[in-house]
Amino acid sequence: MKRALMVSVPFQVFLILAGLVIVAGCTKAIEGEKITTPPPIEQAQGVAIAPFIAEMAEKLGRWVPIRVAENFDLKFKNADKEIQFVYDQSKSVNPVASKLEEMGVTLSHMFEDSALAAKVGRELNANLIVVGKLDEPTFARKDYNTLLQRLGRQAGISGSATFVRTRLSAYMRAWIKVIDTNSGQLIFNDSIRGYIKYWYAYQTEQRRQVTFKTDSEMEADLGKHLSRRIAHALDPIGMPDIKEGEVLMTPTVTLKGNQGVIQWD
Repeated sequence: MKRALMVSVPFQVFLILAGLVIVAGCTKAIEGEKITTPPPIEQAQGVAIAPFIAEMAEKLGRWVPIRVAENFDLKFKNADKEIQFVYDQSKSVNPVASKLEEMGVTLSHMFEDSALAAKVGRELNANLIVVGKLDEPTFARKDYNTLLQRLGRQAGISGSATFVRTRLSAYMRAWIKVIDTNSGQLIFNDSIRGYIKYWYAYQTEQRRQVTFKTDSEMEADLGKHLSRRIAHALDPIGMPDIKEGEVLMTPTVTLKGNQGVIQWD
């Protein structure tokens, strides 16, 4: 897991390097043409969702696909529409992993070879198969030292009258592919970014007493957020649109700075 660091480099150099990293990452993860047209999930009789490749976040590699499948399963059950979703629910209920072991196929093989993924999907009686890859999650913290006043109270120079704020954030990108198992064609090929934020505000003398979210807690929240964003990307009409940069925690106090009331976004 990565944690964002502040380094002193010329801003122009940073932009160039960042651009090169992003382009290289996109080229490596998304092979072939980027395809954003939603796959015809509602027309399928069976959809297989494989565990995602996640070298640096193995738990999320298992858990995010489960949440994606459960979101779809619930939607179609409520709509009284029978679509069979095949996915690994636990160590003992693992139809996809069992089939991969039987066929001698790895998740990486499927992600790189659409025809092979289609073959696995057919073995699972699915019309579509979803495969994916997760980048390493990144966690960041930013402390704002600007002193803020609580509305409704008279400001003073003592610590008890002033507040400061901190923002925690977590990022992860998923690379998602959907293959039509009948034709063997890649019909969806795109990256989906997960990004969540938490805001804290506290009196200046209480800085050391604040309990912040841990990386493990943020990773769990990030998995929930990302699974809903993936579901929306695959079915933008039927699944709710979850904002990238979703704010999961805000202070209960209303604070004002030199530029006006603080907005927690």
